[in-house]
Amino acid sequence: MSIGSRIKEKRESIGMTQEELAAELGVSKGAIGNYESGNSYPKIDNMIQLFKALKTDANYIFQDETVQKEMMLSSKEQTVIKKYRKLDDYGVDAVDGVLDVEYIRCTNPVPLQSQSHTWTICYSEYKASAGTGVMLDSYERMERLDVLDTPAARRADYGLMISGNSMEPVYHDGDIVLVEQADSVEVGEVGIFVVDGDGYIKKFGGDCLISLNEDYDPIPLHEYNRVKCCGKVIGVAQVAE
Repeated sequence: MSIGSRIKEKRESIGMTQEELAAELGVSKGAIGNYESGNSYPKIDNMIQLFKALKTDANYIFQDETVQKEMMLSSKEQTVIKKYRKLDDYGVDAVDGVLDVEYIRCTNPVPLQSQSHTWTICYSEYKASAGTGVMLDSYERMERLDVLDTPAARRADYGLMISGNSMEPVYHDGDIVLVEQADSVEVGEVGIFVVDGDGYIKKFGGDCLISLNEDYDPIPLHEYNRVKCCGKVIGVAQVAE
């Protein structure tokens, strides 16, 4: 049985659709179809998420075939995977957060000739709390701020300073996060939210807002709360000196 057939067999055995698996991996339904037909294979950075989504491992997916060279894991990568599987929910969230930030940085490098260039963003005087909440009911007071010219900075609609430590170890007190305006974010994504007038930077949990720092409890979202999503966090700005 081919790798693609194993993926399809496992997906169907747990009652998952191609659309649902695509959403878990952040790819298109067509990509899943290509995986299952053998026209292409998941990239290494999608493979761990594939195993997690299908509740399986490499031994099952690759049991009938020799893994192609680009799919083989080094001993260091295998050690990382073993450690990752031992993490609790907090550890997984923390590692995933750091991995996402570093993946964006490494896959969207600043060209050498542009490293000293700056990009001007709109910067709000208000702060988003990574703690107990601060007033954040208006974005009208905006200043201009020069930051390092990066793909994320160019995509950002505005920057916002963080107050507090509940989103450590990924986002720290005093960081200026880059925000792309959006009325909503997907579950698991980090966004800027206003709940009854208090502003937060949190990971969206569907029915709650989640901190990355385990010292902070999730903030439940009730139907009587006034909740507004103000955007998706896409990176951290590097202020030009």
